[in-house]
Amino acid sequence: MKIKILFACAILILFALINFPANLYAKGRIINVYKYFSHHTLKEIYVIARANPKQWALTLSDVSNAVILSNSHFINFKIDVVAYSPGGIRFLMKKYDKKNYPTIQSLSTYGVKFIACHLTMKTLHIKPKQLFNFVKIAYPGAVFYIAKKEMQGFEYIKTY
Repeated sequence: MKIKILFACAILILFALINFPANLYAKGRIINVYKYFSHHTLKEIYVIARANPKQWALTLSDVSNAVILSNSHFINFKIDVVAYSPGGIRFLMKKYDKKNYPTIQSLSTYGVKFIACHLTMKTLHIKPKQLFNFVKIAYPGAVFYIAKKEMQGFEYIKTY
């Protein structure tokens, strides 16, 4: 009796595999997006809001990868990194983040914009000269800047 049931199940499974094709959408393993971005600009915005050097390193790694892949495939990109809150603003300050400065400065030369929140700077009494020279300041604050960029088609990328 058990053999008949197993045989019947095997026949049903075989019938299902033959008559129902695989989902064509999920068929391929590799999804190539370069064709799309050869005609569109990659627009990303990353946010640093915590005093977590591991998050800073992860964000810089993600931004670096986006720049490297974009340059190697001739893709136009606009990437902004926005820092706000007491922990996040340290990411862009000369006296706190000497370790990441070479990477940040290099990414800046490739066209990545680094932006500090004016409201956070005002609250913490931070002067513009305390930031790296290439850092821009979002007025009145980072939240408005992020909202504006999202309305312009930028994608908010979370790295934590």
